[in-house]
Amino acid sequence: MFLWFRDQVGTEVAQAVVRRAREGVAVRVLLNVQKTAMGDPFSTGEKTIMKLDPSMKDDPHDVEPMCREMRDAGAEVVDTNIDYDVVPSHLQPRLRSIAAQIRETIAIDDLHVDHRKLILIDGRIGYTGGANIGVQYMYHEAFDPQTDAQTEAEARLRERRPEPWLKWHDSLTRFVGPIVEELEHHFHDRFLLDGGQDYTLATVDHAELSQTIAASNEACNSMEIASAEVFCNEPNDRPNAVRELYLRMIREATRSIFIENPYLYHPAIVDALCAAKRARPRLDVELVLPAGKWNDNSFAFDAQQHEYARYLEHGIELHEYQCHFTHLKLAVFDERWSIHGSTNGNFRSLEDDKDFELVVLVDDVSFTRWILENVRDPDVSHSKRITHDDVHNALKGFRVRHRDPRTMLLYSRREL
Repeated sequence: MFLWFRDQVGTEVAQAVVRRAREGVAVRVLLNVQKTAMGDPFSTGEKTIMKLDPSMKDDPHDVEPMCREMRDAGAEVVDTNIDYDVVPSHLQPRLRSIAAQIRETIAIDDLHVDHRKLILIDGRIGYTGGANIGVQYMYHEAFDPQTDAQTEAEARLRERRPEPWLKWHDSLTRFVGPIVEELEHHFHDRFLLDGGQDYTLATVDHAELSQTIAASNEACNSMEIASAEVFCNEPNDRPNAVRELYLRMIREATRSIFIENPYLYHPAIVDALCAAKRARPRLDVELVLPAGKWNDNSFAFDAQQHEYARYLEHGIELHEYQCHFTHLKLAVFDERWSIHGSTNGNFRSLEDDKDFELVVLVDDVSFTRWILENVRDPDVSHSKRITHDDVHNALKGFRVRHRDPRTMLLYSRREL
């Protein structure tokens, strides 16, 4: 988990981990202690949440007490903010080779983070997506998509209702079945590379697993999917596999593309979307992006809007999600394939030598149509359609056409 805050939700999850660890369950946790401590430089809004919620007594950025409690209960907690120059001589040759590739690629350690979000249970259930662990990502009471996040939080505080937080729109996708074994292997490798103790991956009884899947589908209103495949990126000498996946899916789409992403401005993705629409004018391309008022990063919003004119010129539909910040990282192609995971559409996620990312590509028509009906359609309805007038109107479009010079400097250097 990239970020795990010591707030009400973070503490609730940690206590669940503590209970299971004390009962003998093997618990392994990867999180970035330093970047969680930075918190607001990543614009997660925890300081604002602290002001809104008087019951938040602890500093949510100070996660060491939470980590210590989990360790004392028997969990192994490892910080992913590591020194990549350290040579892990105790590792098996394959992992030493991976570590060497990462070490040779990375110039400055702190420019690279493990941005992946994975929750794996008993080798049978896996979650991956955009959400970190914290009150803005996970909560018991859903937000009202028609009400401004700040207004909603202040009303809850005034009325002494629970969860007076600035809630984000986010997701994790739950997988059951053989794909979880593949996710387990990726976690295992990273756990050892970060200095965790080696362990034997559980052997899964596939006959029993089939029964578990059937029961899970019935209990959770889940569905059986045709196939799923994991794609990862880490700093090395190879092209970014997640970027190449997106580019391939965009190039090969013949009917429709839907992408919802909080930071969508990598030039390769923008170019590919425009090229696809130009080559196939009947291709429906819809983008749902965060609106500026609720965006957690003004520089990223500037970089995002920088591409609006091109999108509209090519007939791409643009929607800005209103009232709450959308942090979903979802994509659907031709109503058949869908991408789920941690990857943003920015330089950090999609360059060859930046962050560690993971996504799952699902090939299943029924599941993808479910996403379109239950994610795309509601989110578009809660969004504002961006038009030619929004971009080119003399007054209204000025901010869209003329970017903050600091943003453009960062954009040109691909450091966002």
